[in-house]
Amino acid sequence: MSLNQISKVYATALLELAQEANSLESTEEELSTLVDIFFSDDSIRHYFLSPLVDPSEKERTAEKSVQGKASDIVANFITLVVRKNRFLFLKDILEDYRTGVDRLKNRSSLRIVSKDSLGKEAIDRITKSISSKFGREVRVSEQTDPALIGGFKLFIDDFLIDASIRAKLAGIEEALLQKKIPVGAFE
Repeated sequence: MSLNQISKVYATALLELAQEANSLESTEEELSTLVDIFFSDDSIRHYFLSPLVDPSEKERTAEKSVQGKASDIVANFITLVVRKNRFLFLKDILEDYRTGVDRLKNRSSLRIVSKDSLGKEAIDRITKSISSKFGREVRVSEQTDPALIGGFKLFIDDFLIDASIRAKLAGIEEALLQKKIPVGAFE
């Protein structure tokens, strides 16, 4: 099984359980919170990824740390992921789970990448425009990328709308290279 398929298999299983329990979005919130906690603290992440720590000890620790803090579905899921030595895939599982929830709710995922934060008003305008263009609700996340010169990139489902300055300059360069300038035209 490829690495990409591992996260999809686990996400699909969790999606089915959450759908049966009518808790798609609460499961997503709980899982997101736990993934943030596990991966924001280096010592926790290293503990669960360490080959030196006994796997059964990892499982007991995971079980103790999530019991009472998450629903049975999420707590059992986290314990299973640790038991099966799939802790490293938790972030990917969460993303695949979100994609599945979006698909079930007929919602699109929009990621806005810009040099600096665009501000609420600009994000709202972009969201409204994309929502009307695709005819569905949009879940928005924003990222900054200092490598961008200016402008922004929109990633929606499998589409990329590149409105960055770098893309505009590349388009101008391509247009100039396509234009045939006769030799001696500038003499």
